[in-house]
Amino acid sequence: MAITPNTINVQDLPTAGADWNVSLYSADLSGCEEIKAAVARANIYLTRIQIRTATALTLTIGSGETTGAVTTIHLGPIPFDAASGFFAISFPDKKGMKCTEGLALVIDADGAGATWVYAEGRTCKLLP
Repeated sequence: MAITPNTINVQDLPTAGADWNVSLYSADLSGCEEIKAAVARANIYLTRIQIRTATALTLTIGSGETTGAVTTIHLGPIPFDAASGFFAISFPDKKGMKCTEGLALVIDADGAGATWVYAEGRTCKLLP
């Protein structure tokens, strides 16, 4: 059986940037939703994410949205069952998952279901 690699790039966090954290809830992530909005000429770095759902779902996390789906998958698909729907990842100290320049950090599900997301990261502008 074949294995499909995800496009993941874990790097040292740039020292200059705006740190952020978000706590989000949705009853239906199947339309691909933003965790953190895109910023022109900047990269989003995800340092930590926690997800809890009470519904059997499969989630995908990545950069950008194209016709209701993740453009570039970084994490997933991550399967959840209704009995134990929890996922967490923290990248090593002073490191983060680098998202594609100028694209939002997004999450998408294969169906509807109550889902909570907590995420932390840093948004860093590119030098001129």
